[in-house]
Parts: sequence; C-alpha cells; structure tokens
Amino acid sequence: MARKRDLKFFSCLMFFMVMCISLYLIILSQPKKHGHKKRYIHKRSRSESQPIVSLSHNNVSGGKPYPRCTEKKRIALLKNHKVGGDTVKNILNRYGYNRNLTFLIPRNFAPSLAYPYNLNPNTVIGRPPNKTYDIWVHHAVFERNVFKEYFPEDTFFLTILRNPLSHFKSVWNHYQLRKKFGIPSTKIDSILMFLQEPAIYDPVCGHGSHEPLCFTQNSMAADLGFPLKDNQKLQSLKSGKTKKSIAESFVRQIEEDFPFVMIMEYFDESLVLLRRMMCWSMKHILYYSVNSKRYSYKHVEIKGKDKERHAEWNYVDYALYDHFNNTFWQKVKETGNSFWEEVEFFRQVNQKMRDHCAALIQKSQTCSKYGPTLEVSDTRWGPGFTIDREFCLLARRGLRCHFTLQAERLTKALGIRNRGLHQTTLNVVEKELNRHCNYCKLKIRCNKEDYLAHFYREGYISAQQYEEFKTVTFPELSRSCSLPPTVLRPELH
Repeated sequence: MARKRDLKFFSCLMFFMVMCISLYLIILSQPKKHGHKKRYIHKRSRSESQPIVSLSHNNVSGGKPYPRCTEKKRIALLKNHKVGGDTVKNILNRYGYNRNLTFLIPRNFAPSLAYPYNLNPNTVIGRPPNKTYDIWVHHAVFERNVFKEYFPEDTFFLTILRNPLSHFKSVWNHYQLRKKFGIPSTKIDSILMFLQEPAIYDPVCGHGSHEPLCFTQNSMAADLGFPLKDNQKLQSLKSGKTKKSIAESFVRQIEEDFPFVMIMEYFDESLVLLRRMMCWSMKHILYYSVNSKRYSYKHVEIKGKDKERHAEWNYVDYALYDHFNNTFWQKVKETGNSFWEEVEFFRQVNQKMRDHCAALIQKSQTCSKYGPTLEVSDTRWGPGFTIDREFCLLARRGLRCHFTLQAERLTKALGIRNRGLHQTTLNVVEKELNRHCNYCKLKIRCNKEDYLAHFYREGYISAQQYEEFKTVTFPELSRSCSLPPTVLRPELH
C-alpha cells in the first residue's frame, strides 16, 4: 500500500515538474517588452568614469534609430560674394579632403582666377586619368553648360543667399565703396548718399574683366548667371510686369539647377538641412566662422525711400531671396524627424567643439576640460563620432592651406614634377617635408603640423617619422592627459 502511495506521489511530482518546465519555455518564447527610453551606445567603448553631458531638448531620442541612406559626395558650391560662402567652403574643403575627393582647382593659387567667366582648361589644374571632378568651392559665374562639362549628372549644386540689404552693407564695407565712389569720410551716412542716386555712382567702379560690376546691383543674381545686359536693362524698363517676368523666369531657372539654396540668416538650420539631403554625419558640418567682420555700416538704418530705392535697384536679388526664403521654410516643414531638436543639439556640440579645439590647437594642450577627446553618442539623427586633435587641426585649417594641400594631391596624381623650396637653412623636419612638396611653401600657407599630418596621411612619411617629427617640432604634445573623454549625448526621456 505504501509503495502505491509513493508511486502516486512520484507521478504527481513528475507531472508538476513537466508543467513548470513547459510554462517556463512558453514565457521565454514571448517577445520582450521594452520601455519608451532608449539607451544610446557610442561606437567606441567607454569606461564608467567618463563624464556624460546631456545637451539637448526633451524627447530628442524618440526611441527611433537614425535613418539609413546613401551618402552623396559630389557637390559644387556656387560661391556668391559676401554671403558667408567661405565658411561653407571650409566645411566642403574638410569633407572633400577626408574623403580624398577630386577638387576642380584654379591654377597658381588664385581661387578667383575662374571668375567671372573663365572656367576653362587654361585656368584650372588638370584632371587625373580615370577620375571625375567631385567638388567645386570657388568663385565663378554660374554657366550651366560649362559646369555640366566638368561635373557628372549626380553632382549636387549648392548656393547661399543673404538678405539683400544686409548683403549691401557687407559689400559696401569689404570693397570700400565709399572711397571708390569718392564720398567724403566725414559723411557717416555715405551708404545713404549712394542710395539717393545709385545709377550715378555705380559706373565709377567695376565693370572690368575680373569684376564686371560693383556688387551693388543684383550681384547675387549676377554670380548665379543673371545676364549683365539684362541687369543694365532693368533700370530702363517702365513696365513693372516686364520686370517681374524677367525676375521670375530667372528664379525658375535657379530652382531647376539648384536642389537646395542655403539662407545665411539661418545658417545652422541650412547646414542641418544640407546634412540630411547629402546623408552626411553631423561631424561633417561642424564649423568655424570664416571672414566674419564687424563694421559700422552694419548699424546704419536704411528705411523709407532709401529702402525702396535699394529694393528697386536690386529687383532680382530681392526676388531670389524672397522665393528661396519661402521654399527654405517649406523644406524645414517637410523634413520631420525632430528638426529643431537636431539644430539645437548641433549648435551646442559645435560650441563645445570650438572650446575643445581651442585648447588642443591654439593653446597646444594635450587635453581640454573635456579630456583628450570629445565623444558624441549615437543619436536619432546619425551615428556617434569623436572630436580629436586630428579633427581640430582640419577644422582650424585656413582656406589657403586647404587650397595648397588640394593642389599637392592633384599635382602628385598628375605626375607633375616636384616644385618645393630648395633652401639649405631648413631644419631636419622642414627638409623632410620640403622633399615632398609640389605646391607648398613652408611657414607660409600651412603650419608645420598641417604639413606633417598631410604627408603622414598620404603615406610619404612613416608613423614612426610622424611621431618623431611631432616630438621635435611640438614637444608639448608628448605630455599625457589625465582626464577621461567627455561624452555628449541627447537627454533621454
């Protein structure tokens, strides 16, 4: 009897165990439920001791992965005068240099040699065999047929516009038009004197082979290819309907050729839109402002009849700006994916990049208050990245140095004979660098660190030589940094 009870108990126990195991397997097979917060992991491993700085707006993470897309690499910047174009140019310089793309470069260190209508084989350095041109960043009047000869169909054409009144003040200061027009310096409102009768003053300057106009009348439109004969004809037209038709026709032409027009007054917003259109990383659009100046004319108030006369004198520029300012905001509206949160995050990362790079490059320190590197985490807009000394060196690189190293690459690819300096007074580092120079002039266009980094990157000097030369030239870089890297990431909610 006892044996039967034991068998019955054992059978029940076995049944219970089978039921438990079955229930456990069922639970394991169910999909896991996640909370609404997403944990962002940087592409590089980080220790728990690294400081983490939350930077952005609520709901930035949104729990969504960043969109996957195909990076566009070919881009031609039609660079208007005095619209913030040099800042955009340096962004593209850095991007093209990092991607080892082929720049279309004017000859003999003359970035404006192709302006206004001189983009031809006699004014540019040649193209390496089996290569296509990828990037243009210099001044040239846009001639559709000419540019189409140099760049493939998939090239992204880009330009930037500025409020015409603000543009006029910048042009007035940069080209010292008060002196060219002979307006006495005692007149602080000289810019207003010009606007009394612009058609009388304007013929005094410009209109030569290099600068065909004074940059006071529809100069942004003229840079984009608006015919000078039409520019001169506008003032004699009495029919407002005809003027409107001419302007609208030109605006439609620009809209057809340029998929995106940046607006200087909304520079950061423009860069974020450009990044999205090109499928670039946020790292690609970080920047320093170039050639930003202060001048008294910025504060001269132009209103009433003076403002009306300026609008009439720059009829096409106003038509361009008004149209593309409107379409700009339409693009912002359509872009989605928390655009404004990205703009805010971008601004804060950009400012911290400048602080970090100031310590590393300007002060020659091995680390900033953020540590040796500044790490940006993955976000819903793109993958994370690192801001280190190499990036800072590129970000701080001047326009003339970029131009020099672009020419270095291009002439090497073309097999052009070495054209470096041959001075006997150079030190060991300079002699080694000079041995590889085609177009560079040491201590003039780039600093030694730029040259060292470039020739190491190109494989002309070894890693060991690179470190030895840096130790000789920049001994302060041999010090270690005791701080951990700082990680910047959007705030999670």
